Amino acid sequence: MKRKIAALIFLGAGLAVTGGAVLSNSGPEDAPALELSDHMRGFLKDEMLQLAVAGRGIEKALAAEDHASVQEFASHMDKAFIMQQEVTTMDLRELELVLGEEFVERDKEFHAMARALEAAAKAEDIVGERKIFGDMLRACAACHQDYAPEAPVLE
Repeated sequence: MKRKIAALIFLGAGLAVTGGAVLSNSGPEDAPALELSDHMRGFLKDEMLQLAVAGRGIEKALAAEDHASVQEFASHMDKAFIMQQEVTTMDLRELELVLGEEFVERDKEFHAMARALEAAAKAEDIVGERKIFGDMLRACAACHQDYAPEAPVLE
């Protein structure tokens, strides 16, 4: 489990650093994020970096059953929400046109999971925390598979 979490966080950080572009045999021009403006790639890069940091913190906090830290990191994940940043209506249109409305919905659902994780941590429900965090990791992997198929496969 720790290797999968670390691999996913590494993958997210790698996507953030490259703006979502990943090398593949078919060429980096196939990465959907490359079609976004530098402005929007910057927003996504910032969000991915914030999520990677919070994910590492949650992993450690869950291992220690540190509910307060899980709650704090889950809150950070929700606040990394690109739609709550300084994104204009035009930016959202670009995101939907390039990556599709489903991408925007998946992003919203992911941040709803972060709020659910925060609530489970507040209730000190370790079983719920672990389940929700696992669901979040699967959502990350599925989204990356759909929007960055060139990314390395998790073990």
